[in-house]
Amino acid sequence: MSEDTLSDTKTKILDAAEKLIIKLGPEKASLRKITEEAGVNIAAINYHFGSKNSMLSAIMARLLNPLVDELLHGLEHLMADVEPDLPSLEAILRCHLVPMLNFSINHPDYESMFSRLHISYDDENIFRNQIKQITEKTTRYYGECLIKVLPQVHSKTVLTRLAIFKNTATGIMYGNCSMEESMDVLSLDGNREQLIEEMIKFSAAGFRVQ
Repeated sequence: MSEDTLSDTKTKILDAAEKLIIKLGPEKASLRKITEEAGVNIAAINYHFGSKNSMLSAIMARLLNPLVDELLHGLEHLMADVEPDLPSLEAILRCHLVPMLNFSINHPDYESMFSRLHISYDDENIFRNQIKQITEKTTRYYGECLIKVLPQVHSKTVLTRLAIFKNTATGIMYGNCSMEESMDVLSLDGNREQLIEEMIKFSAAGFRVQ
């Protein structure tokens, strides 16, 4: 069997699993239904993934890796463009938030998909380790860059604030509706882009506190 055929089979399985998990929910998206949807047998899942959890991890990686790569490469380009100087703190934060906003716009079903993938795992630790594996390199690099532009703040404090910032930023990927509702309740004008700029100002002030 050629590499192209193997790749096509693997893609068919991932497409079918993703479709059925969204459509039916994790409880009803059985391996049998996934194989029927993909037009393969159960041996194909065992061959390509080895287990249900590994298949779920492949779906999550396929969803998140392009975003994580964009975050990493965007910051690498930003740091290179201003050498030997350093970019502003605001530029680094924008480099993180704007791709996440764009991701939320381009993937309106992300919240549902991510939640259903989460509860599909047999073991919570496997899910958490997968997220860590996907995001670790990018998170560490952002930490290194923030420490460089904030020499007046203790490095451990910077990293702690980065963890808080990342948690808030992640909410952007599935919290657009909540943000817009809050703005409506508070009678605030503005769009998502303006809200991002306000979040950058707010976060930058928090990072700089000594």
